[in-house]
Amino acid sequence: MHVHLTRRLRSWLGGLTLVLGLAPLARAQVVACDFDVSDNEGINFYGSTAHLTGRAGASTIRGQFFIINANSAEMDVDSDGYATACDYPDLYVPPDTRINLTNVANPALAIPAQNIILVNLPHILLSGQMARVELYVEVPPGTPAGVYRGEFQVRDRVRGVTLNPEGEILGLDRVAVEVTVLPDLSFSIINADTAKLLDSLVLRARAGQRASGVFRVANQGNAPLNDVRFAATDLTSESAVGLIIPKENVTFSVATLSTMLINDTARVTVTVQVPRGILGGRYRGTIIVQGQGTASQQLPLVVIVTSSRGILFENNPVRSVNGDIGRISFNADPGTEYQVAIFDMNGLLVYTVTGTVFAGVGGTAQAPTAGADFAVSVPWPLGNGRGEAVASGMYVVVVQSIVNGQLQLARDRLMVIR
Repeated sequence: MHVHLTRRLRSWLGGLTLVLGLAPLARAQVVACDFDVSDNEGINFYGSTAHLTGRAGASTIRGQFFIINANSAEMDVDSDGYATACDYPDLYVPPDTRINLTNVANPALAIPAQNIILVNLPHILLSGQMARVELYVEVPPGTPAGVYRGEFQVRDRVRGVTLNPEGEILGLDRVAVEVTVLPDLSFSIINADTAKLLDSLVLRARAGQRASGVFRVANQGNAPLNDVRFAATDLTSESAVGLIIPKENVTFSVATLSTMLINDTARVTVTVQVPRGILGGRYRGTIIVQGQGTASQQLPLVVIVTSSRGILFENNPVRSVNGDIGRISFNADPGTEYQVAIFDMNGLLVYTVTGTVFAGVGGTAQAPTAGADFAVSVPWPLGNGRGEAVASGMYVVVVQSIVNGQLQLARDRLMVIR
């Protein structure tokens, strides 16, 4: 049987009075009936309070306390009286004694008292018996983080409530419950005008212009969200030709949100400065959103660029001594044919290649899939049609392709250095 600290302290003080010659302490008195909840005994139970922790939408950890029907002075844990022979036949928790668990910082918030769940509260407690009672709290989904306090009472329907000669209440005990709801930090990236989750942000612009779009960040956790930061990666051409829009060209209307309250949303504008002279096509990157204490989330960012630039060289001049090869990039509609011809400065044909622009799985020029190429990259190994290395000098590159359904003929000069 557990021995309450009060009893041990009483015994120690009683011995001290004999040593000092003081008057002895008054002994616990015999009364008609009484039961007690033992303070500071059990699990997560001290100061007559169950101290529990949990998360919104789940059960708290369990607490445990002891309820004692004392029939001796040693069992009378609160020294308000004990009965030598009194049974409690119908213990229960009166509904009107249940008090909601109220948020300490904001009394407008509360966990309903009926969410306090008692496990194995005895219906009958005989004289001299002690029962172990467990309890936990079901925390409703969305409950804001914080400390919540409430209570309930235990009584007996048959015995009722009485008073001892000093006016102390017998046959009733109060149990306080304190719940700490832990913070769950989370957010989502949603559409600018609705609460629908946003799967990607698609922008359109011409080369040399700016493209802008809007998304929102929603705090869906149960605590304020702090230090929300925004960043972006480079945007790479979907045709994988090594063409990029640098991440430095991507800016946000706010670089950081210092605080977002529960259920709050923030509107963010992203702007992409498309470089001049870049080839048209789809450029794909990622927006990265990170809040303090949360995992980062990524939002695909796609910029569809239209451009009048016909040809783009990866390197110009191309230096053979460095192991470089010529790489010729140009615009073309998915699924269409193209031809590349290279001439020396005397107008003689040196090298030619033809091909079909990849249209993606099941894609066509009229309805390209997300994986379709809108720009093409053709390698030139700095040789002629017979596989012989070409000499240093200037060469004219001519590209014939279909762009926006129209035949396009583009030409530019490429320097080769051996």
